Amino acid sequence: MSSSTIEALDTRIIETIRYVGASISLVGRAIASLFKRPFEAIPIIEQMESLGLKSLTIVCLTSLFTGMVFCLQTGSAFVRFGAKSYVAKVVAIAITRELGPILVSLIVSGRVAAGIAAEIGSMKVSDQIDAIRVMGASPVKRLVMPRIVALFIMLPLLALIGDILGIFGAMIVAVVELDIKASYFISSSLDFLTPEDVLSGIGKCFFFGLIIAGIGCYQGLTTAGGTRGVGISTTRAVVLSSILILLSDLLLTKAFMLL
Repeated sequence: MSSSTIEALDTRIIETIRYVGASISLVGRAIASLFKRPFEAIPIIEQMESLGLKSLTIVCLTSLFTGMVFCLQTGSAFVRFGAKSYVAKVVAIAITRELGPILVSLIVSGRVAAGIAAEIGSMKVSDQIDAIRVMGASPVKRLVMPRIVALFIMLPLLALIGDILGIFGAMIVAVVELDIKASYFISSSLDFLTPEDVLSGIGKCFFFGLIIAGIGCYQGLTTAGGTRGVGISTTRAVVLSSILILLSDLLLTKAFMLL
């Protein structure tokens, strides 16, 4: 590997570390501003509706059909090995621990991170954020804090709904395709699952929510270059938040296993 390639790689790594650090700093400042007066609940509620409730349809459809496909694939394999009775248990633990939370987070990331970056980025290039500062208000408290708090609350709830619908979709396939009774599927799933299985998946989503909102807001606030810059910021927000979700998922999974 040439020296120029190594230098370019080092520069890229340093830029990435700085980017992540700046995003974490922004999230910290936003959380700190939550406890400063005046406290306004209405912007948070509005963002909970915009970022959370309006993502419910795509989350429900994705979770339902993912559960159906996952059960169809695993069920056909388990039938060949004579282990059909384990289908419900495997599907339930896979969805609650990993499949449901990570899919919901990636779906929400694609919709929400892009929307946040585009909205705040448009305000940045049109000097609306400077106008907020001139009026004596904090852009972090006015724009960033409501979005971070809203997604911190709503993403775990969306993941819980996704878990339920994923298992429900798997149950439909189990009944129709694998000739498994619905009552047996439900009882087998509930008997095998533990609170730790559900909470470990839902717990990750609190961190994923901070990642999505933090990256989207930071990318929007650093937008430059007019409308072209808004498009670039939107793309970067989705790509970076998705990568960080997958990376943090690995680290959080290992941490929860140790705990």
